[in-house]
Amino acid sequence: MLSPILRKDLRIELRSRFGVSAIVMFLLVTVTTILFSAPGEQMSSSIMSALFWISLFFGALTGLARSFISEEERGTAFMLRLYAEPEDVFWGKYLFNLLLVFSLATCAVIFFAFFFRDFVVRDWGMFTLQLLLGAVGTSSIVTILSALVARAAQKGALLPVLALPVMIPLVIAATDSTRITMEVANSWDGVRGDILILFSFDVAVTLVSYVLFHVIWQE
Repeated sequence: MLSPILRKDLRIELRSRFGVSAIVMFLLVTVTTILFSAPGEQMSSSIMSALFWISLFFGALTGLARSFISEEERGTAFMLRLYAEPEDVFWGKYLFNLLLVFSLATCAVIFFAFFFRDFVVRDWGMFTLQLLLGAVGTSSIVTILSALVARAAQKGALLPVLALPVMIPLVIAATDSTRITMEVANSWDGVRGDILILFSFDVAVTLVSYVLFHVIWQE
């Protein structure tokens, strides 16, 4: 059974399509900029993996930034505090953000595979696992930080400033593991360390976000 918060956000997104539209437009602009900046250039797997994850992370910040900010702007945050448990709010927002990140990841893979001939994944199993772990970590970070900055004066500017330093371990591990899956067909031995880093990071960030959310949400 879907969380009421998740159902509410899904209905709003289906009506407005703000998050999905922002994600798709950001990816299109990013891909177009890369194509015009390096027309016909052959790119190594290191460059392609870096461009892919940079696009994914910045796209996530663009599409997910309004997770709690929109509640404050519409004046519905007060009602959520009154009638919903903090745990329900956290998991509803987290799952909604996770769905948006999955949508972003799917669009990113399609765009990069279509527009860049050098984007060739040789181990799709490990690559899919990396996308899953990257989505989980990104959703956790954006959910807690969006709640933190929702009532700040400069909401849009604060989220990227706070999120990017926290995401550094995730970006480094995801970029390196994707590079390996683009070079090696059976890449488990090469990506094992990065996968463990991603998994550990996701568990730590999700637990910390869940524990801190009650304090942040009720303040």
